[in-house]
Amino acid sequence: FVDSIRDCLGTVQRVYYMIRYAARRVLSTVAARNIEASSSIPDHISGPYDDEKPVTYNQNLCLFPAPKVVVPNFELTRKVGTFCCQGIYQFWFERAYNKERFIHAANEGISVIGECIANKEWNRLSVVASTDLVEQIKPARRKCTNDQLNMLKFHPNDAILSFLHNSLISVRNYLTKDVDGVVVIYFTVVSFIRMNSSVPYEATITQLLNKYKNDVIVSNVTFARNLIPLGQWRATAVNFFSLHDAGGSQ
Repeated sequence: FVDSIRDCLGTVQRVYYMIRYAARRVLSTVAARNIEASSSIPDHISGPYDDEKPVTYNQNLCLFPAPKVVVPNFELTRKVGTFCCQGIYQFWFERAYNKERFIHAANEGISVIGECIANKEWNRLSVVASTDLVEQIKPARRKCTNDQLNMLKFHPNDAILSFLHNSLISVRNYLTKDVDGVVVIYFTVVSFIRMNSSVPYEATITQLLNKYKNDVIVSNVTFARNLIPLGQWRATAVNFFSLHDAGGSQ
């Protein structure tokens, strides 16, 4: 009986070391790659922010030129990478993690972000978004008309279709101020947001892209969390756009 217990403990220990070794390999691989989530942050802001400089209004809602993701990506390497990152995060950092609950919480955050942008509540926005992102949003907002800004005021339940586009774990990009930790996890969420009650909650992505394209907007938001040391979730990249301005979207 004692030998059986010893053999069982030995098996558990071997499995543990195998999982830990695999996790280290995944972490080292994604850390060596360029940070895709960081590269999705608009880099077209140059020079100091000038609130008096004349701007040309956008014809349709489009906070930034990119990203504009509207459909899930079925690339195998992306799917495997996203699955592994979620598994590592859940196993080592948040046992209670659940993708559906995370997306629901993300939509609540996206609603707050949209309202802050519409109302120019920069202090409130800085609670849920990185310093770099807040500074990038300020001049981008000026290109939106009042009607377009009003589209950013929505209830989280109006995000009727959402999916996790990708996730990755990487080392910090020290050239930006988006995060403070050494190791960071990034989750990018895509959401279709209805503008009126004519869009049913059960609408499919095909219907949203065609039949209801005039009655929805799309959000692409990347949330990041410091893993070492463990920190809070913050948005590091965001875009709101109408499907009329989604040409060339992924």
